[in-house]
Amino acid sequence: MTPRRIHQRHRFPGIALAVTTSLALASAAPALSLPPPPAAVSIPTREVVVTDFDAVADGSTMCTESIQAAIDKTLASGGGRVVIPAGRFLCGPLTLGSKLDLHLAENAALVMSDDPADFPVTGNNHADFLRAHKCEDVRISGNGTIDGQGARWWKAFLELKRSGREKSAPRRPQMISIEGCRRVAVDSITTLNPPNTHFSIKSCSDVTIRGLHAEAPDDSPNTDALNLNRVRDALVRDCEISTGDDNIVLLCGEGKPGRPEVKNVVIRDCKLGFGHGLSIGSYTGGGVRNVFVGNVAFDGTTSGIRMKAWRDRGGVVEHIHYRNIRMKHVRYPVFLSSYYPKEPAHPSKDLPKRGLKMTPVWRDIEIRDVEISDSRNSIIVWGLPDEPIRNVRFDKVTVSADVGARVYHADGVSFENVAIHPADGPALRVHDATVRGLKGERETGKTVKFQ
Repeated sequence: MTPRRIHQRHRFPGIALAVTTSLALASAAPALSLPPPPAAVSIPTREVVVTDFDAVADGSTMCTESIQAAIDKTLASGGGRVVIPAGRFLCGPLTLGSKLDLHLAENAALVMSDDPADFPVTGNNHADFLRAHKCEDVRISGNGTIDGQGARWWKAFLELKRSGREKSAPRRPQMISIEGCRRVAVDSITTLNPPNTHFSIKSCSDVTIRGLHAEAPDDSPNTDALNLNRVRDALVRDCEISTGDDNIVLLCGEGKPGRPEVKNVVIRDCKLGFGHGLSIGSYTGGGVRNVFVGNVAFDGTTSGIRMKAWRDRGGVVEHIHYRNIRMKHVRYPVFLSSYYPKEPAHPSKDLPKRGLKMTPVWRDIEIRDVEISDSRNSIIVWGLPDEPIRNVRFDKVTVSADVGARVYHADGVSFENVAIHPADGPALRVHDATVRGLKGERETGKTVKFQ
């Protein structure tokens, strides 16, 4: 059928869509061509244990010098594994290096000091806890735990925020900062309660994160679990994450035209609890391309599929695929917006703007085999009048939510085998958008069908 472009708000008064195909039948979907897996790390098999360097596992003796000595000895001999054995090892900032595996044994805990004096300030940043910079072949592994002891840092930050002074204070340390590295692996560890981000991975390639368990309270400030900034060729799988900010976020600042800074990322087989969901943005100026998300469950997250940007900070985001997704008790299950952090009161309230340095572009996005239940909102697709969101395909999607879907300033949004069941109000609102797949506006006053 011919798609319609609706320039005035159009209300569809309820939806139960004509589809009986099981959402579990993801095999019926066309096969995706996934990128090759990231290159594996290569690390010598030699091994040292930090207790051989006088590290004490009592949870109160500072072990910074002892553990750093074990790391430095290993690096000087060409690399290898540094073992944190069972026990609690308290320490301050540590610097990692190439061809190094920091291995936390069963029942081992590397405990971050909560004394700000142990984290020197450079510029306006406290030193990060674990840092790898311009390295190759770096791994953090084992069944042990890294404990950030973040409560003291959070309390101080919130006190500053209440007085409006948080921006003048030094940035809290990130638990793990990996920047400018090739071949990075995180395997099976647990991270708890960081002062700031669990993992900041920036300008890295060939990144594999497998079996991570990351946890912090839902009100802990800025505790992104996986902050993947300018990352290419990455795999995240079999992770369980509940935290106070983004569970997983892909982002990048301004980059070179035509060369996306985030590319070839696969996220699969993960469970996400409280947190802000799986995000792209809000900084997308460098471009994001070829992201594949599959077999991910969200339960109690603020957002699920979350793509966000704003004028002068957004670039091209394209070829993004979500398949076999389950969401329960999610406030914003599907959220695509070029107005982050705040949309206008009505889509007609904003006018096109020209001549900006950057404008967010969203295109060629597939959301398929998705089941959403007990959610507050439904689907939100909200582009700009001067740059609509383009070519978004929803297929085999079922939504049970308090309110219906909204599609504003969009071109080529298609619904196939979609069911939207709002508790109240219309199932779909459209403004200045081309919507494909509508078969009829009403059936018995309750139903709108999509093909």
